[in-house]
Amino acid sequence: MQWPPDLYNEGSRPVYPVVISVIKALDPYVKVNLIVQGKEEEAEVKSLLKENGYFGNNVDYYPIKHFSIWTRDVGPVFVKDRGGLKVVNFGFDGYGRISDRDYLDTEGQIDVLVARELKLPVIDSNLVAEGGAVESNGRGTVMTTEAVALSRNPGLTKAQIEGEHKRVLGAKKIIWLKQGLAEDDRVTGGHIDEIARFADPNTILLAQVMPGDRGANAVSRESFRRLEENYRILSNSTDQDGKPFTIIRVPMPPALSEEESDRGEVPVRSYLNYVAANDAVLVPAYWKPGRANTLKTTEDQVKSIFQSVFPERKIISIDAENVNLWGGGLHCLTQQMPAN
Repeated sequence: MQWPPDLYNEGSRPVYPVVISVIKALDPYVKVNLIVQGKEEEAEVKSLLKENGYFGNNVDYYPIKHFSIWTRDVGPVFVKDRGGLKVVNFGFDGYGRISDRDYLDTEGQIDVLVARELKLPVIDSNLVAEGGAVESNGRGTVMTTEAVALSRNPGLTKAQIEGEHKRVLGAKKIIWLKQGLAEDDRVTGGHIDEIARFADPNTILLAQVMPGDRGANAVSRESFRRLEENYRILSNSTDQDGKPFTIIRVPMPPALSEEESDRGEVPVRSYLNYVAANDAVLVPAYWKPGRANTLKTTEDQVKSIFQSVFPERKIISIDAENVNLWGGGLHCLTQQMPAN
């Protein structure tokens, strides 16, 4: 994880409380490697964690310059073979919309610098890709969206992109979905981790806009169309061994009337932007007193779905709203590191 720079902690939507909640929730289950700016910030973070009730010792600190909180996208993508762990160094272009050279250079080196800190070899790639744009079942099947992969790599064909995924990730098969959420168009362009996730090698959780929301606004209508198109693609897809998938639909959070801005923008919120870590699963939650009962009912249903597909894991609800308002979610804040 990356400790939020000051930009993310200003105003009415600070991110650090969400990061602290995630660290506290993960503490019994997995060690957190936390990227900070340096020793001074490390001391400040330790003090802040204690002030907020964290007294554990399951956090390691790594001083690496960073501008964002999106470890999923710019942090190390780990792969594992008989030789142990390695880090894939994908290219980074600021989601195709950020052109500041200092930002691109700094964020684009985080994965390599982490690998250096951990003394892990690096596999370089000419493919521009973020971790949130690629979802793997761990057995050779990878899902991604055409909207993101092709726009990041305009000089490459789908076959060339597939070939690079196979080379650096050990993938045997690529499933191409069309587009992500319409809410995500202005942020990442449609990351896979907001819409479709592998619960296990043969089970896919796929987001679904519920009937009552399909006409809520233009964004919801478009997201509904895209998700149903992706459902048709997945229904006709097979895994690396030719076996069909079990597809479980997970409701999208009901639309909130106060969400749509004057420009028609709606925050990117999805229960599929969850974190699976050893014996726990951290799931976004949005209901609070004063909000519609339909939201609470939906979240009870979502929690039941997660408990059924992760029966041995504890399901932990995390208020992710402040991160969503910055364009990401819990999964975006984290990057899992396999045991070596």
